[in-house]
Amino acid sequence: MNDPVRTAEASAAVTSDRLGLVDRRAFAWFLGVLAALTTAVLAPLWLTGADADTFNAVVPALSWAPALSALAAHLLARRRASFIRWAAIRPFASRRILGTWALMLGVFLVIPAASTGLGVATGVVAWQPSADAWSLVPLILPFALLGLLTVTGEEIGWRGALQSTLAPWGAFRASAVIALLWMVWHLPLTLGYASSGDLALREVGATSIDLLIIGFVLSAARIMSSSMWPAAWAHALMNSTLVFAESALTTPTRELADGPFWAMQAITWAVAALAALATMLIATRATRS
Repeated sequence: MNDPVRTAEASAAVTSDRLGLVDRRAFAWFLGVLAALTTAVLAPLWLTGADADTFNAVVPALSWAPALSALAAHLLARRRASFIRWAAIRPFASRRILGTWALMLGVFLVIPAASTGLGVATGVVAWQPSADAWSLVPLILPFALLGLLTVTGEEIGWRGALQSTLAPWGAFRASAVIALLWMVWHLPLTLGYASSGDLALREVGATSIDLLIIGFVLSAARIMSSSMWPAAWAHALMNSTLVFAESALTTPTRELADGPFWAMQAITWAVAALAALATMLIATRATRS
């Protein structure tokens, strides 16, 4: 069976880029159900002034809200296609999928390495490995694999079902919309951390832009592999490698004055944007092959 994204991309030159009625319904139901679930989980925490530990406790459940929203949208929009195929849960393994997993590993090793190197070389941050930095290196990939338990729920919804639904818009437009919505969806959580004093508002803003840019890389992984699994792997790697580089190798971001903080963010965004552009170009070329 053909992947919905590849089928839509291949026919983009001869068909309208408007979503069909079922796709519009699925899109609306997905957003509506996700908003309801997110509100149900986070509103009590906001209203009671919960601390960071409480927000941490609900993250695993919240991470599966996009998958539940996708399933609800599939049923309520009365899609005829299999949910497993629509959400790109299958295929699970193929040469293309394994190749994309390897590519994403390379991408999420290069982004923090290049960003850190440029930050240190320009004097924006100091090379300042923490006491346990090198003992943590062997744990980076195991942590990423463990992270799949939660990020898979996000990717079934965002890069799985939603990428299929918005495929008629083309790879770049669909990926931009998904990345923007994904970023906005995180705001109630990151602002919750800010309200508890665990995050500064500048970190909320920086994280939002991180998500917007990296969202393109995750969509590229989905498109080039015809599966949400490489996107989930890339998502888990992002949480593992970027956090390690920022917290264990250089001056901690919380200790930086505003000037160096934003300069380091700009370096990271530039490197990530190049990775996003490169992977999206590879993905769009793959849809034409």
